[in-house]
Amino acid sequence: MFKYTEAEIKNILKQATVVIDTREQKCSHITSYFDMHRINYCYEKLEFGDYTIKVQMPNSTREYYLQNKCAIERKANLNELSGNFTQARERIEKEFMRSKGNLYLLIENANYEDIELHHYDTGYNPKAFMATLKVFESRYNLHIHYQKNINFSGDYIYKTLIYNLRELLVKGEI
Repeated sequence: MFKYTEAEIKNILKQATVVIDTREQKCSHITSYFDMHRINYCYEKLEFGDYTIKVQMPNSTREYYLQNKCAIERKANLNELSGNFTQARERIEKEFMRSKGNLYLLIENANYEDIELHHYDTGYNPKAFMATLKVFESRYNLHIHYQKNINFSGDYIYKTLIYNLRELLVKGEI
């Protein structure tokens, strides 16, 4: 197990690039945040999730992708997510199954209580909706984050990815 110095870790983190899935749509609020904060990002096809991070490791010619360690699936709102659960459940569940590490589900324009209070425009029963989320949390090591104010989505995505990367470097796991 190789241990990087704090200076090496800082340098690796500075050079990291957020990878956005090419199929990700309507994410200008996120890329605007990245631009404003000078965060490197690129678009590439991902096997699962909408966001991950890649980094050029010292003394290596290849980039290291964190997708199997950490990925973020973003849903614009509860309507989109409930539609996935009712109309495309098999597809989204297969996507969750492909993840091997920490998988984060970012639900924008929503709070936890919006599900319980049925503050979404589909007929999906709130109890069934919540049951699906709780089962998926357990089954797929899914971390759910509700982001009512989407102006903070870019911050959440970046910090989630960069601190996962940092911990892996500190522990010597990559």
